[in-house]
Amino acid sequence: MHNPITIEPILDIPTIEPADNLANVLLAALKQNNIQLAKGDILCIASKVASIAENQFVKLDTITPGSDAKGLHERIVRKDPRILQLILNEANNDMANLRVEGNWIGARTKLGRVLTSGGIDKVDDSTVLVLPANPDTSAKNVALAIQTTYGAQIGVLISDSDGREGIAGATQLCIGTYGVPPIRRQNDTEETVCDMLAAAAGLVMGQRGNGIPAVVIHGFEYNFTETAKLADAYYGYSIRD
Repeated sequence: MHNPITIEPILDIPTIEPADNLANVLLAALKQNNIQLAKGDILCIASKVASIAENQFVKLDTITPGSDAKGLHERIVRKDPRILQLILNEANNDMANLRVEGNWIGARTKLGRVLTSGGIDKVDDSTVLVLPANPDTSAKNVALAIQTTYGAQIGVLISDSDGREGIAGATQLCIGTYGVPPIRRQNDTEETVCDMLAAAAGLVMGQRGNGIPAVVIHGFEYNFTETAKLADAYYGYSIRD
């Protein structure tokens, strides 16, 4: 618990394209940066690059807004009703999972998290990018590929940049994990360490346009758990199938 924790940026990661093998891209970047991974290191990856590699783009002309989305559009005129429909889809089409304050909309998604706009990013007027289908699986796939190369058991977190109701700016939250239990229990308390690690990584990764979609966290002590999943941190919710 008292070891120094360092966060090392992985620089010059090339632009990710749909169908890229994200693990291979990261492996090449790690080599180029001369970054050595050791047992217990944690790789934190921005959800955007995972989504792009998994081709999670949605063309808005394929979306037909329903009555709930149209009703939301009357309250949030700035939001395309088709995007509002996608936010509803992320919220299991349950209006009870939405929070609307002024022009802000958040959704408790199928991941169990409340995310601004359901974690959906607008690419242009005709396209949006949604979250990875299963961020825990995304994290696992990268971890296992890197483990094969380095021979070191590492953890992987998928993080998402998220704004919060009534607070300026954004922070980073964990939306997927492999190897790293999302909750740490000690001294009769619970800590959501997956979010603490994601937020710490965000200090180095920065926000959109900073060009650092992945970092390595060295020195954090945890009990590596192959079966760890984000749902372990949230009561009553689970990762989508």
